[in-house]
Amino acid sequence: MTDINALKALFKEHEGPDITGCSLVDNSAQITLRVNENLAWFDGHFPDHKVLPGVVQIDWAAKLARALFVSENRFHQLTNIKFKSMVMPGMALQLILSYNAAKESVTFHFSSESDSFSTGSLKFTVS
Repeated sequence: MTDINALKALFKEHEGPDITGCSLVDNSAQITLRVNENLAWFDGHFPDHKVLPGVVQIDWAAKLARALFVSENRFHQLTNIKFKSMVMPGMALQLILSYNAAKESVTFHFSSESDSFSTGSLKFTVS
């Protein structure tokens, strides 16, 4: 699935990224997105300095990974998570997802042209 509208539909209003592009080649996807300033996740999360919570970044990566690579599988484990920089409202990001069928895992990396924000690996198992 690389239909942008279908990917946007994975998220409730005011909870997901503004997805502007998706390129899928073999077992890798590059998703361009913007972090909307009106996301519900910003309410109460550092009110004077809004930051996108790390758990939301993981959720976005997992939902998109399931839709693009492992729709029949369920989430099993999260490993090698690193949060490197803060994601702020209005930022434009790239999300790279890489699927390893042998390991039933998807690695993710949120970045911009100048920064790396978060990385990790999502392990899935057959339902």
